[in-house]
Amino acid sequence: MLKLWAGTLALEVIHQILNLVMTLLNRSVLFAQARQTAEEAAQDSGQKVSDSLIEVIGYGSVAFSSVLSLVIIVVLAVMLHLLNKGGKAAATGRRLWFAFSLFFAFRTLLVFLATPAGNEAPDWLIAGDGINQILVGVGAVMGLIFSLKEETLDYTGELEQMRKLEQELAQERREKERERREQERKELMEKQQQQKQDAKAGKDEQEPRR
Repeated sequence: MLKLWAGTLALEVIHQILNLVMTLLNRSVLFAQARQTAEEAAQDSGQKVSDSLIEVIGYGSVAFSSVLSLVIIVVLAVMLHLLNKGGKAAATGRRLWFAFSLFFAFRTLLVFLATPAGNEAPDWLIAGDGINQILVGVGAVMGLIFSLKEETLDYTGELEQMRKLEQELAQERREKERERREQERKELMEKQQQQKQDAKAGKDEQEPRR
């Protein structure tokens, strides 16, 4: 599992690099989107959008998405390290990688449905990135499957936590059942006591008549 997710992380780094290269090669599409965004923002003020502003917006969006991707990769690397190290933090690392494995699997499906945003990037680069994303998805899903095995959950301590939770729930059910029986017994005793009192009161009423 650790090796699969480590390989997935390495392939994801390659994907982000290829994605950055393809984005820079498709500058016409990038600047067209930046122009549309700038014109919509400046529509109310009536100001003209300069080419320099479009470049700033375009490259700024690329920089922002790259930094965000880098942060995600670093977080995944840290979680993988915690998972490899073991201990209480290993469960957090497994759960986070479980969530991102689902994301990678879903993104792999989009590879077969999506079409390139522009045609300025070489076909071999687009195909290579697509193959890379498929490998990322396959590795993530395989790691996900192994992460659900009992020995993995035992390694991360989650299996012991689930056992404790089951014991606590069972204890809580037993306590509720005991309280219910105690309440029923109490109500039965009160009912019997009331019946005795009613019977005694009826007997006392009949004696003077005699």
